[in-house]
Amino acid sequence: MGENHQPHLVILHGLLGTSDNWQTLGKAYAKTHHVHLIDQRNHGRSPHHEEHSYAAMAHDLARYFDEHGISRASIIGHSMGGKTALVFAHLFPECIEKLIIADIASQGYSPHHQPIFDALLSAPVESATERTQIQGHLLKHLKDQGIVAFLMKNARRLKEGGFRWRPNIDVLEKTLDAIVSAVPLETNTLPTLVIYGGNSSYVDEAALDAFDRACMQLDTHCIENAGHWLHASHPEEFLEVTLEFIEG
Repeated sequence: MGENHQPHLVILHGLLGTSDNWQTLGKAYAKTHHVHLIDQRNHGRSPHHEEHSYAAMAHDLARYFDEHGISRASIIGHSMGGKTALVFAHLFPECIEKLIIADIASQGYSPHHQPIFDALLSAPVESATERTQIQGHLLKHLKDQGIVAFLMKNARRLKEGGFRWRPNIDVLEKTLDAIVSAVPLETNTLPTLVIYGGNSSYVDEAALDAFDRACMQLDTHCIENAGHWLHASHPEEFLEVTLEFIEG
């Protein structure tokens, strides 16, 4: 979205997210940028693949740049998308104008997504006749309406009946250790913004110190009272801070 002559902005979603999660913000960015909302492999409408690693997703993005004639772009990456962006910056720094990392750090994290995958894998997606049947199953197992609403965006109704999850749930579950693993963060001069939620545990003081040591041009911003999905809960502040950084 946006015009071809505008500067390019690429947005990368997080684990079990889709490019659709960024439609509203994408339209706002499109007033000044040519916005690319990317479905990463094994998510959304992108192909499924047995390999799910940050190196693979970074090379997927490099191919996207080549195919669309993008020489340089600013990148916003949230969660898993943020780690993809960090690896892309490590491998292809010449392709980045400005880098925005949203509520994630380069460090490794303890796996904590298994209950979500257990709920997704046991949901009656093939036999369900209504979305509420799947939603009720997820609520019973996860007891978090916000997470369930987020996950339900991945349920696609089939013409022949029943539903199917858009993400490649089997492969994503098998590669969880790789998804939460650390990625490289070496000394660089890329203009970088780390934006994070005050109520999120993903970015702590140690993570900020690591960014500060590595990034010669670092800005940080904490959205108070925001959790991990800060762009969804506080879209106005997220948009204001990121636009000011990109256009500054």
